[in-house]
Amino acid sequence: MALRKVKSRLDFVLQITNYFNGHWEDPEWGRRPANQVLIALAIRDLASGVGDAALQKQILDAADKAIAKNAAAVK
Repeated sequence: MALRKVKSRLDFVLQITNYFNGHWEDPEWGRRPANQVLIALAIRDLASGVGDAALQKQILDAADKAIAKNAAAVK
């Protein structure tokens, strides 16, 4: 299955996670560092829709920490 052209970062993240989910029956999916980075990127992108500025900042800070921690663990 070829990946289609995407128009946004969120569309890209959702397409990649769907690709992995549809091609491997892996009970560990989502727990590996590379998958955690993808999940945190999706959460970060979705946080832009949160109306409460303080809550949005907390979500972005948490997602950024998860991205930094897991990106360092990707080999």
